[in-house]
Amino acid sequence: MLKWVLLLVGLLAALILFPMIGGMFLPRGHTATSTITLAHPIDSVWGVVSNLTAYPSWWRDVKSMERIEDEAGGVSWLQRDAQGQELPIELMVSDPPDRLVTRIADDRLPFGGTWTYELESTPSGCRVTVTEEGEIFNPVFRVVARYILGYHGTVDRYLRALGARFGDTVVPTHVR
Repeated sequence: MLKWVLLLVGLLAALILFPMIGGMFLPRGHTATSTITLAHPIDSVWGVVSNLTAYPSWWRDVKSMERIEDEAGGVSWLQRDAQGQELPIELMVSDPPDRLVTRIADDRLPFGGTWTYELESTPSGCRVTVTEEGEIFNPVFRVVARYILGYHGTVDRYLRALGARFGDTVVPTHVR
């Protein structure tokens, strides 16, 4: 019986230690870029992309976006995801109608980074490219993000939801 208990304890320890040690060898930072093309003009797409407050009406990952005052007097939102996690999002750059940059504005979270939204007119509508420049501070989270969720996961869900918002079925293309 003691042999089975020790085996079980060893297995549980391995399940915890292997991801932690493996995560220490993964880079803290990552870049994930995906793109889609919509059959809608850039101004229409910009109106949806730049209206963060309305994200919960079309992106299922976001439960609410509340405009908040940030300490430096900039533009910020408190995003609550479907699991109830709160992310303060700060607007870094807004160059209508083709570039928007946001960042997670809480350095105490186990992850952080920026999202850059780039819109480009095409003959048939608009190309939308989103780049996540992320950092994952917790080694176990690095393993989960790299091997289970994938670095492109959230960006791709966003782009598919954006396409659906315009009535388009899109398949994001990974650029990098």
